[in-house]
Amino acid sequence: MEEQNQNFEASRLENIGIEKMSFTDKLVGIFIEPANVFENIKIYGARAIDWFIPVLLLIFLTIITNFIVTSNPDIKAELDLMQRKAIEKSLDKEVKAGRITEAQKEERLAQIEDFTSGPMMKIFQYFSIAIFMFVFLFIIAAIYHLIWTFFLKGQGTYNYALSVYGLASFITMIEIILIAILSLALTKFLTGFNPLIIVELEKGTTLSYFLSKLDPFTFWWLYVIGLGLSKVYSVPKNKSITTIFVLWLVYVVIGKFIPYLSFGV
Repeated sequence: MEEQNQNFEASRLENIGIEKMSFTDKLVGIFIEPANVFENIKIYGARAIDWFIPVLLLIFLTIITNFIVTSNPDIKAELDLMQRKAIEKSLDKEVKAGRITEAQKEERLAQIEDFTSGPMMKIFQYFSIAIFMFVFLFIIAAIYHLIWTFFLKGQGTYNYALSVYGLASFITMIEIILIAILSLALTKFLTGFNPLIIVELEKGTTLSYFLSKLDPFTFWWLYVIGLGLSKVYSVPKNKSITTIFVLWLVYVVIGKFIPYLSFGV
C-alpha cells in the first residue's frame, strides 16, 4: 500500500513539474539543498546507488589518502613511534605481571614491529577498512531505522536510512581530502578538524579524546543526517536533529571506554 501511494504521489508530482533527481543532482544538492534531496528520495523512493556508490568512493578515498599521507617519512616516523609506545605499554603490563621477562618483551616487540611494517599488513589493513565500512553502514542504518520508526513513530523503509547515510558521506569525503592536504603541509598525522590541530596534548588522555570529537565537519554531517532522517521518515525536524546529536554524544562516551567503537558516528 505504501509503495502504491508513493508511486501515485510520484506520478502526480511529475505532472506538476517536480522531477526525480539524478545521482549527480543529489551529490550537488547534499551540499546546497539537502532538504530537497531527501524530500525527493521520500517521494520517488530510495535507490541502492544512493548509498553504494558514496560508500565505495569513501572507502577508495580513505585508502588512497591513507597511503599518500603515511608515505611521508616524517609522518610515518610519527606513526611508528606512536605504535611502538602502545605496544611497549601493553608488554610492560605483561612484564609487571610476571608473565614474560624483559628479554622476552624486547623479542616480542621486534617481532610485532617486523610484522606490522610488512606489505601484507598494509593489504590486510586496507581490506579491513573496506569490510568494516560496509558492515558499519548496515549496522548504523539499522539502528537509525529502528529508532526513527519505533521510537520516533516515523514511516519508511530501511533503504531510506541507507540512502541518508550514504549521501551524507560526501561531507566526510571533503574532510578526508582537506585533512590529507593539511597533514602533508604540517608533516603531522591528523584525524580531523579539531582543536588538537593547534593544541599539543598527550595522546590517549580523556581530554585529548573528547577534544578530538569537536569537529565542525562532524557537526555538519550530523545535522544533514538528522535532517535527512526527518524528511524520509516524516519526523519533526527538531526532534530528529536533537535525537541524532544525543545518539552521537552517547556514542562518543561509550567509545571512550570501548576504543574500537570510536571509528565513526
